[in-house]
This record gives sequence, structure tokens and C-alpha cells, in this order.
Amino acid sequence: MLSTLRAYIVGEHGDSSVALWSSISVGGVPIHSFLERQQIAYEKQTLEKIHKEVVEGAYEVISLKGYTSWAIGYSVASLARAILRDQRSIHPVSVLAKGFYGIHGGEPFLSLPAQLGRSGVLGVTNVHLTEEEEKQLQKSAKTILELQAQLGI
Repeated sequence: MLSTLRAYIVGEHGDSSVALWSSISVGGVPIHSFLERQQIAYEKQTLEKIHKEVVEGAYEVISLKGYTSWAIGYSVASLARAILRDQRSIHPVSVLAKGFYGIHGGEPFLSLPAQLGRSGVLGVTNVHLTEEEEKQLQKSAKTILELQAQLGI
């Protein structure tokens, strides 16, 4: 039997992205509970390694194929479907992050879980972040703000 996996990677699209382990679920069960029930041992370093492999996976695909257009096309189709059908479903999309999760100063646009419908982004979803995840997201925002400053925007 297949289970639905729900996971969010937020922040900057790249090296400072943040895996929201606290909100990942398998078949509706939080990942930490799922791993415990399955008696699968894990450590923080294991989760960090998985996230690093996800980030580096894109670089590997590009080096092997030269592009990642299938994933991009699939994502765009999913976003368009949510908007055109007014599904009001949650998708991680780039939004103005100022004021969310302790992000202040400047106008960083980051990937955050947002509800999409016929009018586009209906709002940012208030996903619970651990204190560590929130700090990582703020660091990701700082990365974007520094890049914006370098570019003069």
C-alpha cells in the first residue's frame, strides 16, 4: 500500500533551503512518530544528510541531463491546476516573507507554504516551525537579502 508523503522545503531555493522535518508526515502521521512506530532509528545528522542529498540531487540531474525541465514542468502544471480549479490547496511558492516567522527588514521573497486558488496566493499557511527551523529560515532570508543588496535591488 502506498502512503502519501507530505514534506515542505522552504526558504531560498538552494543551499540555504530549510527542510521542515517537524511538519513532514507519512500517511498523515508525523515523520518522527512514523519512524518510531516502524522502529527506524534516526539522528539529526541523518536528517541533515537527507536534506543535503535533496539539494544536491538537482545539481546531479543537471550534470547528467543538462536540465531539470520535467520537474519544473510538473510543478508548474500542479500550480496552474490549483489556481484554475480554485483548489485552495497548499503549495510552497515564492512570496514576500517579511513579517512571517520572525523575518523583518528588507523585502525577501522566499518559498513558504501558501494556499492557492483562483485569485492566486490566498495567504501564507501558518505551518508550525520548531525554533531551530525558524532560525534556519531567518538565515535563508538573510542570504536572499544579502544577494539583493549586492545586486542593488
